[in-house]
Amino acid sequence: MKITDFFIFIRWKNLLIVVLTQVLIKYVLFKKFDLSSSLNHVEFSLLVLSSICIAAAGYIINDIHDIKADTINKPNKLFVSKKITETKANNLYILLNSLGMLIGFYLSYMVDKVSFFAIFIIISLLLYNYATLLKKKLLLGNLVVSLVVFLSLVIVPLFDIVPATNAYNSEQQYEAFYAVFVLACFAFLLTFLREIVKDAEDIKGDRKIQANTFPLRYGLKKTNQLLLILSFVSIIFVTYFAYNLIETKYFGGIYLIVLVVFPLLYFMNGIRLAKSKKDYHQSSGLLKVIILFGILVQFFL
Repeated sequence: MKITDFFIFIRWKNLLIVVLTQVLIKYVLFKKFDLSSSLNHVEFSLLVLSSICIAAAGYIINDIHDIKADTINKPNKLFVSKKITETKANNLYILLNSLGMLIGFYLSYMVDKVSFFAIFIIISLLLYNYATLLKKKLLLGNLVVSLVVFLSLVIVPLFDIVPATNAYNSEQQYEAFYAVFVLACFAFLLTFLREIVKDAEDIKGDRKIQANTFPLRYGLKKTNQLLLILSFVSIIFVTYFAYNLIETKYFGGIYLIVLVVFPLLYFMNGIRLAKSKKDYHQSSGLLKVIILFGILVQFFL
């Protein structure tokens, strides 16, 4: 496998978003608060490395168990069995997952919170069970992916803020954690939306593997209706946050309205008319851009 194929295989663009999000939380968002932190630059780099290793392993194990569906949904992006053997892919999964877990244990020990290692175990198990079983369950697979995204954001304050919190700095520490929690909730909602859109896009391949996705069980019309409802809930969530933000961070509130709410309204219009694989593919791409814009709001908080 060529090095370029390897990076495509582990979804380097998605991993880059994970890195960008965690770096922005640490070096942009947290700088706006008078915080006590636990991780130095090297330790934080290890946290990021652990996150992307486990995430990359998740993509690999998912591809291993998605060969049948991908031959229909993504014939030009099929890697396992075409560019890498299933055995080598499994070995790569074990290597990356083990590396991520080892780093996670080391960091948990370093911040004197060994119990925090559980979050790495949870994320790894969620990704494995999603690939082997849960992705075929109605909406459950979508929720699992969204939860993993949520945890990938919350893990930063969990390791960097919580161990350094005491009775004297708890208020500031809490405010910073809450800011990340709101951002993580936004990422959860939009990821859940995007996962359902991707199910609609991949309906033919999912039918072949007898997956129990929402589009397969209820059809595209009801799927579009569900997406419209979830989009509306997301818009209410972002608008409420933007409204409260305008009082103290005017540009942050305006940013959210212009670059998140308006694009979501455009997304709703597209979904209302969506029928083909191409329509859902475009809507999925738009949601990815909206998620990125939502993450970048940290500059204005």
